[in-house]
Order: sequence, then structure tokens, then C-alpha cells
Amino acid sequence: MPRLLPSLKVRIALITTVLAAVLGGGIVMGSLYYAHRDLEDALQNQQDSIVKLSADQLDTAMEDRIVMLAHLAPQLREPLGRAAHLAPDVLREQLRDTVARTVPVPSAFEAVMVADVHGTMLTMDGMPADVSDRHYFREAARTRNVVVAAPLRARTDGSRGVLVVVPVLGEAGTFMGLVGGWLNLDHPNFLVEIGHSRLGTTGFYCLVSAGAAPVYVQHPDPARAQQPARPFGDTCGVDDSASALEFLTPTRPVIARRLMATTGWELVAVLPAQEAYGPLRQMQQRFLMMSGIVLAVVALLIWLAVRQLLMPLSRLHQVVRASSSDVDAFERLPRRPQRDEIGDVTRAFIRLMRDVRERSRQLSRSERRLRAVTDTFPALLAFIDTDERYIFNNLAYERAFGIPVDRVRGMTVRELLGEERYLRARPYLQQALAGGVVSFEGEYLFPNHHWMETSYRPEWSEDGAQVVGVHIHVQDITERKLETLRLSHISRTDHLTQLQNRAAFESHLRDAMALSRAEHRLMALLYLDMDRFKAVNDAHGHATGDLLLQAFALRLRRCVREQDHVARLGGDEFAVILSDIGSAESAQRVAEAILESVGRQFYFDGILADVDVSIGVALYRGALLSEEALMRMADVLLYRAKAMGRGRFEMGPAELVAVEA
Repeated sequence: MPRLLPSLKVRIALITTVLAAVLGGGIVMGSLYYAHRDLEDALQNQQDSIVKLSADQLDTAMEDRIVMLAHLAPQLREPLGRAAHLAPDVLREQLRDTVARTVPVPSAFEAVMVADVHGTMLTMDGMPADVSDRHYFREAARTRNVVVAAPLRARTDGSRGVLVVVPVLGEAGTFMGLVGGWLNLDHPNFLVEIGHSRLGTTGFYCLVSAGAAPVYVQHPDPARAQQPARPFGDTCGVDDSASALEFLTPTRPVIARRLMATTGWELVAVLPAQEAYGPLRQMQQRFLMMSGIVLAVVALLIWLAVRQLLMPLSRLHQVVRASSSDVDAFERLPRRPQRDEIGDVTRAFIRLMRDVRERSRQLSRSERRLRAVTDTFPALLAFIDTDERYIFNNLAYERAFGIPVDRVRGMTVRELLGEERYLRARPYLQQALAGGVVSFEGEYLFPNHHWMETSYRPEWSEDGAQVVGVHIHVQDITERKLETLRLSHISRTDHLTQLQNRAAFESHLRDAMALSRAEHRLMALLYLDMDRFKAVNDAHGHATGDLLLQAFALRLRRCVREQDHVARLGGDEFAVILSDIGSAESAQRVAEAILESVGRQFYFDGILADVDVSIGVALYRGALLSEEALMRMADVLLYRAKAMGRGRFEMGPAELVAVEA
């Protein structure tokens, strides 16, 4: 032993002290961590409630103004309809009177503008301005719906504000122009006030617009107003990264967000970490100081106690060193050692010296078995005799079955596995007991869903005449199986919509047609094509097109039964397999449900997408028809529906439609 190495009692005292310090420190750190997390959750919930209330107030204020403009728009039909026959001054006077009767200015809006169908703004005074190139004008003319524009600069006076636009529609729904209310962001109003509102002492709000290029509608820093913002998870420009020890030195602010229902804008509230966690920080400092004092005292007491308790080891140490040359040295130890761990070690040493020869023989037998099985493997390793009783098993059995190792030994395979698992394994076990090497896989649901691979290898007697037992090797292959299933699922799933892809669709179609032929049951194949999808994709980009496909797939999935198969064949083409529908009316109801569901407009980040769907419904009941022929029939019916006006369905063949009706 090196001279500089401390004695055993010194090392134990040191280790015990360190472990006590680590344990105590862990308890302290854990307490501080959970205290921080609980406070963080409480603050987040509080901020979420505050932001929801503020967003609801903004929505209410915006909704009131939209209602005013919506009430005003029908009153402008007559003046705008006669605009070509009126002098500009007369027209402006009529518009001024109509607006003044309906919209309070400037309490509701700083100004109200009216534009005709050509985008000419019929201002109350001065020369008319052209707004036909403005995004809000084009959107109002296209969608015939309310548009809340992102912050912009007025062309008349250069002021910065938000324009709320309502289209003026004729009796037949034709676009005649628009009326817009101007909220000047340089003057006091409900949008400006949110930027000056405070959360606590140092917290603040900001308001982010919607769309592909969001900007700050309001920000406490005037220089950042109308500057670009993040489209997702904006933090009002504040760094929200956490420190390495966030629960001790918090730096991440408490941020809450809420989308406005009327505009799609996002209201963001930021409460700096210094204010949010200030009281907790003071408590932590006091707690750490007191914990350090307590840990120091405990460490000192442990050191003294261990040093005193390990004094008897010195005498045992001397005898053990002397036993290397004097086998009778243990006789110098007390006949009745003290009743503690050191006494137990002393008695064990005495027994060891007396039984060394017997221990040697037992060690020799143990070494042979330990070479075959070992407790260090994670797999289940065991040896059973010809009566199927466990002679040896490793510690993995204790982890797998929750039974101590000593209790497993002597149990039969049937007793350990249970009746169900034993009956599945018995044929393979019998093969192994007959001398064969067997390997098989099994799927199990208890205690959780998993797969196991089991191998049986017989052990022969020394003369090789008979099998004396079986070595069992069982390993968990769940990860390998799940990866195989995951890859199989990916290969049969459309990555965008998570519906089945063409390969999965063709496989299910073959199975459905085979079942229909075997049991003479009615089924239906629906081919679907979205009308005007390309226009949405070209106008708003592929990202919006992808969102539209995903929303369309979700609505389509809701219109069919759980056992029906829905697939995306490519682009905006989809297919549905309805097995065992009973009658043609069932397929008709599904088609009508799809048309009704898709007929409702799609809304994405301030964009309204208006699309229809054309459907071809091909019925089938066990006829001598191939899968390709049935798909061609559905395709022909689909294009017949498109030719007859889109947004409808066609069903065939006529003989099945007439019979089933």
C-alpha cells in the first residue's frame, strides 16, 4: 500500500462526509429548483390570464368598430351607385352626412374614408387619392369580407395607423367599393394604450400583426413600431434564453401570448425575470446561507462519529496482515466480537479461515456456472432442468418479474411465466428438451407493449447421451421492432397530410374488392379533386397551399367512418375507400357531407381560402372488375362532376345506383 494513501477509516470518514454534503446539497438544490418551477408556473398562469383579458378587451373594441362600419356599408350603396351622376362636392357632402349619422368621429375612428370600385378614395375634402394598389383594397374586393390592414402610412398626411375596411356590396353581392376606419397610432386610442400599459413595475405589452411579414403594431419602444417581428413566438425583442442555472439565477422573462380573434394579431406580454423572481431570489440567498451552515456542522459531526466508530478496524487490520504468514493469527481476535458491522466482519473472517478448503471447492463449482451465465448482462439468462425448474437465473429476472433471485430458483417455467405465456413457449421448450436449438419472437402487452426474442439451447450430459437441461436467453427487441414498424408506417403515409399514400391506398383497395367479391358486399371508391386549389396556391404561396391541404385532409377524415381508408394520391387529388356500406345512399351521404364540410371557407393567418371539391363515386359489388378499371371509373365520374359545374359529385355505375336506391 502506498505510504501517501490514507487509511481505510480516514477514507470512509471522508467519503461519508462528502456524500452527506452532496445529499444535503442535492436536497437544497432540488428544493430551490421546485420552488422556482412552481413560482414559474404560477406566474405563467397569471400572465396568461392577464393577456387573455387584455386581448378580449382589444377584440371587443375592434369588434365594436367593425360593427359600426358594417352597419354603415349598406347605407353607402345609393351614393356610390349614383357617384357617376353626381358632382364631386355633392357626392362628398352626401357621404359626409351618411358617415356622420353612423360613426362617431373621432371617438371611434380618427377618420373614415370611402373608396369606389376603382379604388378612388372619395375623401371628405381635397383631391381624391387612388388606393387600388393597396393590399387591403385588393383583399376586400376579392374576398368581399372585412380586412384589418397591418400598420401603414397614410398617403394624405403621412401618419401611421391601422385601417379597418368593410366592403360595400350591391344587392347581388357585387363589389361597389369600401368604407374604412382609420385608427391613428400617433393619437390616443385603444391600440395605442396597450403599448403604454405596464405589467407590474417593469413589464410591458407589444402587439404583432399577422401574415407572412408581421410587424409590431405597438411596442413600448417607439423606434420599434412597425418594425419586422417574428412570425412565431415573438418576444417583443427581449432575449428569452435561460441561464445555465435558471432556478438560481433566473434570466428568462415570463412571456404570455394571445391571438386576437378579430384580426389574427398576437398580443405579447413580457414580465422581466428580475421583477418576476425578485422575492424568490431573496429567499434563495437566505436559504443557501443557512443550508451551508447546517451542512458544515453536519459534516463535522459525521467526521467525528465515523472516526470513533472505525477505531476497532485497526486491530482487525493488523490480524489480517499477519494472516498472510500465520494462519493462526485469527486466534488473537476476540472470541465474541461486538454486535455491529465490524464485529460481523470479524466473525466472517474467522469463519473464512476455518472453512477455506470447503470454500475453495464451492468456488470451483461457482466459477463453471458463472462462465455460462452472468448477472452483468441486461438480457434474461437462466438454466432449467428437465423438470422445467430454474436452477440458475441472473438478476435481470428480478428486474423483469419483480421477484427476488432466490425465489425464482426452484420455480417452474409455468409458475414464473403464467399460463398464457407458458402455453406460447411450451412447443419451443419441448423442442429444446428434445435436443434442438430453438429461437422465436413474442409480442406482449403487459406490463407494457413490447417484443421479446427467446433462445433455447440444450445442455447435454458429459457422455452426450441425454439432455440434462436448457440454457435460456431472452432479450428485449422492442426498439428494433418499433423502428421496423415506424419505417413501414412512413413508407405508407403521406408526409404532409398524414393520410395514406398511393401505395397504401392500392393495397387497401385490393383487400376491399377481394372482401366484396368473397361476401358480395357493396363498397364505394371516391375520387376527389379540389377546385380552385391552384389559384390559392399561386396567390398565397406553397406554405398556405400546404396548410389548405392539411385542413382539407382533416375535414375529409371527419366525414368518414374510422374503418374507412382516406388517401392522398398526389397534389390536390384524394381518394376514399368505403367498405361494406350497405347501400348507395350511404356513399351519397358521405359525398354530401364532404361537399358541405369543404364548402365552409378555410382561414389561415388572415387569409380566407374559398375552394370546392368535385367527387366521383364508383360503386362495386363483386363484379369481375380489376382495381385499375374501378379507379378509371371513379376518375371518369370525377371529371364528369367537374364538367357539370364543379363542387358536386357524380355516382355510378347506373345499374348499381338504381338497384341500391
